[in-house]
Amino acid sequence: MSNKRFAVAALAAGIACAFAPRAAQAMPIFAQRYNLVCGTCHSVLPELNSFGNEFRNRGYRIDGLSKHGTTIVALREQIGYSEVPPEGSTAKTVPAGAILGGLEVGRIEAFVHETLGSQGGPASLFLGYLAYRDDHSKVLYRAGLWELPLVHSPAQRLDTLTTYGYEGARVGLNELTLATPRWGLEAERSVGVARFAATIGVGNSAGSAYGGKPVPTGTTQTFATPEYGLYARVPLNDDLRLGVDAIAGTAGITPDGRASFNDAYTRTGLSVDARRGRLELLAEQWWGRDFNADGVGGRIDSTGGFARLRWRLGEHAFIGIREDAFAAPAATRTLLWYAEAQVTRHARVLIQQVRPIPGGPTSLQAALTVGAPWPWGK
Repeated sequence: MSNKRFAVAALAAGIACAFAPRAAQAMPIFAQRYNLVCGTCHSVLPELNSFGNEFRNRGYRIDGLSKHGTTIVALREQIGYSEVPPEGSTAKTVPAGAILGGLEVGRIEAFVHETLGSQGGPASLFLGYLAYRDDHSKVLYRAGLWELPLVHSPAQRLDTLTTYGYEGARVGLNELTLATPRWGLEAERSVGVARFAATIGVGNSAGSAYGGKPVPTGTTQTFATPEYGLYARVPLNDDLRLGVDAIAGTAGITPDGRASFNDAYTRTGLSVDARRGRLELLAEQWWGRDFNADGVGGRIDSTGGFARLRWRLGEHAFIGIREDAFAAPAATRTLLWYAEAQVTRHARVLIQQVRPIPGGPTSLQAALTVGAPWPWGK
């Protein structure tokens, strides 16, 4: 989105919000700051639309639009149901939540996502970074604990309850996945209609966006060398965008009762994001190579990805189908059907069915996700 188009859209959003009732304020942090409604930035909570992604790309700022609210903290609570309880649990209904925080300090935005834990898991920091957009260079910097800038949010703003394909895959004894937040530095910049990003990761966090009982893996992992990443998103026209991702690093792995070893790895992905009317296609294919993921010098090649086809029912409801697959090296494929809708200005309802391919027991899952800003009415 160009500067001119974003400015026009921001002005239109501001005018719309000026005539909107106060009860229509959205959550969690930025909506109240600029007196926006939820539909300005979100398709279905918590997924961002194109305006919301552009707002995030600009360091959570709309220059020239007056600020109204004082919300700095929001609670996101999710009540989930699954026919097949998670590993290590017998409960089919599981509450889980997170606290989101945002605070402006001059031109710097501080953002925090703290999980409250679920299924007996402890509360923990999931994301926590400082964002700064340099107006001269037009580069957005993030420093701290952030997600990889993939073609979509790999863990925090999903439209389903299931991690996408290869993004959650572990290779051998290497537990680092594409959906795992990194500690380090990220820089993003738009060049014409294209957007590019670079990352340097020096550590990783564990856990999910909503917490969860930790599953023992028998290994401890660190970064033996920094991980470097390059990412490109290039629109060919208004309805078609291609992407390229390339990541390389070295993991330090210590299995219980064994000596530590290093695993040098690479990950390369190609993506396509296409739209035609109400129909949306998002797909990505990944190729990975680990040179010592088994700890005995054996090379392991991995591959996988996803293909998602979604039909938009208005601006804030979808029905979709997605195929996930990865081989690392054992192959796994699943088919996922789902429907989701924003049922109030602060709540989303999601129903999905996960089916193994070529066959096997299916799992019906559902969730109600509610967001609440604090303080109210400020």
